[in-house]
Amino acid sequence: MKNQDDSVALIDQVQRAVNTRQPLTITAGNSKRHLGHATGEQTDSETLNMLSHTGIISYDPTELVVTVRAGTNLNELNKALHDAGQMLPFEPPDFGGSTIGGVLACGLSGPRRPFNGSARDYVLGTRVINGQAQDLSFGGEVMKNVAGYDVSRLQIGAWGTLGVLLDISMKVLPLPESEMTLVSDARPHDTESFASLLRQPIPLSGAMQIGDKRYLRLSGSDSSVQVTARQLGGEPLTDTKSLWDSVANHTHDWFTSSALPAGHTLWRVSVADHAPPLELAGEWLYEWAGALRWLKSDMPAERIYDAVGKAGGHAIRYSQSTDDSPAFQPLSGPMQRLQSRVRDSFDPLRLFNRGRFHPELDTQSDQIATDSVSA
Repeated sequence: MKNQDDSVALIDQVQRAVNTRQPLTITAGNSKRHLGHATGEQTDSETLNMLSHTGIISYDPTELVVTVRAGTNLNELNKALHDAGQMLPFEPPDFGGSTIGGVLACGLSGPRRPFNGSARDYVLGTRVINGQAQDLSFGGEVMKNVAGYDVSRLQIGAWGTLGVLLDISMKVLPLPESEMTLVSDARPHDTESFASLLRQPIPLSGAMQIGDKRYLRLSGSDSSVQVTARQLGGEPLTDTKSLWDSVANHTHDWFTSSALPAGHTLWRVSVADHAPPLELAGEWLYEWAGALRWLKSDMPAERIYDAVGKAGGHAIRYSQSTDDSPAFQPLSGPMQRLQSRVRDSFDPLRLFNRGRFHPELDTQSDQIATDSVSA
């Protein structure tokens, strides 16, 4: 694994951008370019490439903590952890060339998320360049060291709009002793049956439904996995890892572009696991025990957002669109004002990834804009 600290050059580039008001598009492996809105063509932005800032800074398996540079290849990081008998507990997806900084900036978690926790839950500390070219560090390498706002975790899922992630410290966990996946028949759109499983003290680490098949992954000690498998029933799969990797990384047949009908869009829908099936036409895949729902549909974006919002959830467009519909559930009212003020605090000039994430937040507040002109 390449080990290189390029933070000085990255800070210098951000400082030049501040001086000239030049928007910056943060990129690395470019594996998530299809997510969100396009940026470069719309904003005449300059690329800030993180691929030269790579490597593990510190890793002590006995402490269950790894500190890594943002441009580090996710596959290489996973291999280093696996060689030590450990893993990233939130099972982040790898879309081919993904970096750990990109995964965290987009807040991506895989099939273990409802059972182990999200990406945000395992971030202990970050080093960030803010929109004023300041080199800032938050948190650290232990769980109980945060005073005031937990700024490190605020960066996770901000899509690079709150700063440039340089270094990240994360908690890791040991690999499970044993894993098994059980497949059984299920009624179409049967999200309710997951609820009873979630109330039981069983070692679930994955639960999804594709068509009329339900898949349950068990992880833990060999004895607990075997006992639970006998209780639940179902047919054991021979290759547990390949199935869950293919779903997490969107290489499963259900996700491939050839499986997306012409005129259809792929949507990522997040709702409560107990929410009933949504009245939206299309093909569904239910993950996270029903809390994460993938939809292939030709319905208008407005209909998708309206139905998901009424269910108390939110949706993200996960494939390119031929129209100008928003890629994220639109913000309004207090939530829009709150998120705009957060952006004001970290990137008052809106230099980072302008247009990529909630373009409605790219307008500076009146006070910030006035201060910037005065300066």
